Amino acid sequence: MSSRQWQPPRLRLFEDVQRRATWLELVYDLVFVVAVAELAGVLAEGADLGRVLMFAGLFVPVWWAWAGYVFYANRFDTDDVSHRLLALPQILAVAVMAASVGEIGERSALFALSYVAVRAVLVVAYLRAGRHVPEARSLTVRYATGFTLALLLWLGSLAVEPPQRYALWALAMVIDLATPFLARRHQSALPPQGEHLPERFGLFVVIVLGEVVAAVVIGLKGHAVTPATLMIALAGIATAMAFWWLYFGHIDESVVLRTRLAGQVWVYSHLPLSLGLVAFGVGVEHAIAHPSSSGWAIGIPAAIVFAVLGTQHLTSHDQRSGMVRLAAAALTLVVSPLPAAAALPAVLVFGAAQVAYDLRRPPTQGES
Repeated sequence: MSSRQWQPPRLRLFEDVQRRATWLELVYDLVFVVAVAELAGVLAEGADLGRVLMFAGLFVPVWWAWAGYVFYANRFDTDDVSHRLLALPQILAVAVMAASVGEIGERSALFALSYVAVRAVLVVAYLRAGRHVPEARSLTVRYATGFTLALLLWLGSLAVEPPQRYALWALAMVIDLATPFLARRHQSALPPQGEHLPERFGLFVVIVLGEVVAAVVIGLKGHAVTPATLMIALAGIATAMAFWWLYFGHIDESVVLRTRLAGQVWVYSHLPLSLGLVAFGVGVEHAIAHPSSSGWAIGIPAAIVFAVLGTQHLTSHDQRSGMVRLAAAALTLVVSPLPAAAALPAVLVFGAAQVAYDLRRPPTQGES
């Protein structure tokens, strides 16, 4: 094979080219469309505390499996044969993770082994990158070490039964999530590629927004379409579009480079943002079925979304817009005890008001 077909990893950060998502990255995202849908199904089965914790606990490793590949590709993606051969096993393993979440009680071992496979391939990729890119070795070794420690805990969890197994998963996820945070000093010499990373996270936001639309469709399919249910469905989709406008109307590519802390806050904030958007969709589906029920299933996820959007504005030094979002989050919690049919239109009003506010003010530096 030619060197173009089979290349060693190389550092992509300082190349004078415009980075965009590759076709392989888009295929990689496809399996997460299915995984997110399966996770939404877990929450749709009930909104009791145990079910909510199960949904969140399973969502974190699925999201981190996606983010792990994104971070690696941001620095070292060559889109050659070897890179594709490392990505394909991860896609297959995530598919098995997705097939496991609906019956996690019986398939927790399969879920754990699948996650181990995803992370093991990533560790191999980082060790290979460190071998071929000496200036990245201090960072890749720390990533590989932290991720391997977490991986061993996931493997160790197979020796015990739930709920002890889930406790080991939680500890492993803390180590996994903390590893990049603890390696901040070594990241400063190898900052993320500024235009590629926001695009990739934006694409995942599109995936979870699509789950809101899917939840509305499922809700309408399962119940009689009356003027009341149709209004709830339309309000749910309109609110999702307001979330889309508020997020994509402010993609500050410079924030991932401005400071290590601000950049990592921006990155990690996408976890609760994605959780909130998926849970909001499930809440709208529930509202279609039970319009007179309490609006907490809509209000709490929407408040999380508004609060995260506010936090992202604060990382970009846009304090006024950040406080507007945080105020909307507080108001959303205030109306959450109302019946769902009343709480949802109120959330839509709060979202639309923020869109109108953004349209009336001059753009700040970094906005697109």
